[in-house]
Amino acid sequence: MTRRPLALAAALSALALVTSACGGGSNTTTADGLTSVTYVTTATVPGSTQIALYAVPKQMGYFKDEGLNVDLKTANGSSAALQVIAAGDALATNAEVASTMAAAEQGVQVKTFGSINTSFPWKIGIPTGSSIASPADLKGKKIGVISLASGSNLFTRSFLNENGIDPDKDVKILPVGQGQQAKAALDSGQVDAIALYAELFAQLEQTGSTFTYLDNPALFDAMPSIAFTASSRTLGGKDRELLVKYARAAYKGLMFARLNPDAAIDMGLKTFPELAGSNGDTPERRKELVTLLKAWMSTSTPQTDDPSSWPAWGELTDAQLKKAAEYAVSTGQVKKEPNITDVFDGSLIKDINDFDHDAVIKAAQERKTGS
Repeated sequence: MTRRPLALAAALSALALVTSACGGGSNTTTADGLTSVTYVTTATVPGSTQIALYAVPKQMGYFKDEGLNVDLKTANGSSAALQVIAAGDALATNAEVASTMAAAEQGVQVKTFGSINTSFPWKIGIPTGSSIASPADLKGKKIGVISLASGSNLFTRSFLNENGIDPDKDVKILPVGQGQQAKAALDSGQVDAIALYAELFAQLEQTGSTFTYLDNPALFDAMPSIAFTASSRTLGGKDRELLVKYARAAYKGLMFARLNPDAAIDMGLKTFPELAGSNGDTPERRKELVTLLKAWMSTSTPQTDDPSSWPAWGELTDAQLKKAAEYAVSTGQVKKEPNITDVFDGSLIKDINDFDHDAVIKAAQERKTGS
């Protein structure tokens, strides 16, 4: 199962040309009887999302158990990935819920069908020792975002609006990138705070930076961010069962990764050797990757220690989706709140969760790295 760059359909008119084989291009059967499908991920380089939702289910045989041969493609962001699945070139993707709502408003036939990030991952970090102690203290300050076209900027503007701060008058929002570029902007005083998601802050903390985090407004409490998304035609067509099978295997992988992140990183490195970086597969690099995976999972899985008590994977309530809709409106991604049934199909959740949770728990508890 190879990963290859993806040529994206540029025009919305092309999105209407969805064939009956919208489960990922043309579904073929391999020599060993598996159905080949394509999953498109919204990142051009592998990270924690790809480890949990692709590498683990691949290495553990969860895809094969579902009768699937899964090919992973990449797209640069949610909007590009949504074009791909709407055009019938992939089975599903992991897209921002607000982006899916925006695409649907423009007539793109896509729907969310199960959550991945169960809590909002973005936050505003303040360097330890700063005089900024509350959102009100941001007035007159400079806030760094990844780029002005990123979700980082949308989140920051919404955060400020929710706290009664005018993002156009009361603060300066500056693009500073991420990683060492963002750290340099903060260390030099170019900005006073930065807006990133949990995994990116974890990266900076590994280099010695320390932060305090401002509390997000109530709008973001339990608000979904990233979710499985598919073509509306696939959800209502003959390939609907393929979505169930893929998501079931992926959620097994997520559950496994939450319980045994060390083994998950081992499988991630086998699937994506480039994760090792320039210095190769070292204990130090593995420790870094485990830290990043845990940071990502802090917004992607239930946080109780007893996995047998975890709720059904993928469930989204109307209240959660309404919050996402309010966010999409407040950030200008949509003109008006959509009808929930136009952007979400929760009818697959029961079947997706029809697997032996205890078996996954046992496998995660018993798995050793290197095996």
